[in-house]
Amino acid sequence: MSTHKRQMCPTCHYPQSTCLCAWVSPISSPLNIIILQHPKEAKHAKNTVKLLTLGIKNITVLQGEEPQDWLELAQKVTSHPQNYSLFFPHEQSTSIESISKLEQKTRLFPNNHHVIFIDASWRKALRIWHLNPWLQHCASWHFDNPPDNQYHIRSTTVKSSLSTLEAVAYVLEYIHHTDCTGLHTLLATMQQKCFLHKANKNS
Repeated sequence: MSTHKRQMCPTCHYPQSTCLCAWVSPISSPLNIIILQHPKEAKHAKNTVKLLTLGIKNITVLQGEEPQDWLELAQKVTSHPQNYSLFFPHEQSTSIESISKLEQKTRLFPNNHHVIFIDASWRKALRIWHLNPWLQHCASWHFDNPPDNQYHIRSTTVKSSLSTLEAVAYVLEYIHHTDCTGLHTLLATMQQKCFLHKANKNS
């Protein structure tokens, strides 16, 4: 274990008191997951993208806010927008629940298709959307009827919102019927350990 302010696990990079290694069982996603993470979100110790990097093998996390922060991805999206989809609600986005037939799902989200998620507070995510017009080249999707949000550590007033982990899991489950039990277990265990650790500190 390495020691800074507290002992950290060198494998999962969580504090020793909340180590998650015993619950890590990475899955291979049929879709290539790309996370655009605002730098301030990365500083939150309990952000769910950290869990996603433990739970999914083929995931890319890119930090930034403005176009120059992800020039390579922007070029790829602009050149081949049909290979990318964005999950972000706006006036032109389409409900993922509007596609129900297997043929539609396979055509719109084939294996190895790239799906982009923005990991930020709603205000900062909206800023990223407006600052990066290249994102508008992607087909955009939103959720009309997502499962209940189970991310209780941090709250939001945005209706039908999910944590980034839950959003990724919902897409994989709905489109490809991927077993995301491992992701949900990581989220639940992390929260249980954090709540327990907090309770022990206050007792």
